[in-house]
Amino acid sequence: MTLEARPVTRDTLWPLIGLTLRDDQRDLVATNMQTFAEAAYEPGSVVWGLWDGDEPVGLMAMVDPDGVARNGPFLLPGAAYLWRLMVAADRQGRGYGGQALRLAIATARGWGAGHLVVGVNDVAHGNRGFYESFGFVSSGVVEDGDLLLSLDLAPVQS
Repeated sequence: MTLEARPVTRDTLWPLIGLTLRDDQRDLVATNMQTFAEAAYEPGSVVWGLWDGDEPVGLMAMVDPDGVARNGPFLLPGAAYLWRLMVAADRQGRGYGGQALRLAIATARGWGAGHLVVGVNDVAHGNRGFYESFGFVSSGVVEDGDLLLSLDLAPVQS
């Protein structure tokens, strides 16, 4: 099992749109169709399909630090924003979410971001604990109904 984040193409668009969440998760992340529609109007955004070989398993969207500086969230200067992360219902529990988050962290570092910000629907069945297990901490700021969490990407000093 090796997860890859690949650019979305004409040939991969519909298989990615067809991925769905469990019914009890639909309030946690927007549909892939909505992500594709919004990406055209989100400056600095990049959307990738998440693939394991030939199998689509999810979707990830991020906003680079320049896009964040222009349009937010304005939580931390120089931050990148993990805008969407979804793993399809039938692919969950296999470690794809953790692999995708590590790819997001590596991407943010590659962009020179000092922090990675993510918004979560802070409900009992939500994914806040998942992000906190990777070191994200609550900012206490709620934006567009989501609690913003951040991860410090500063290099570890030895």
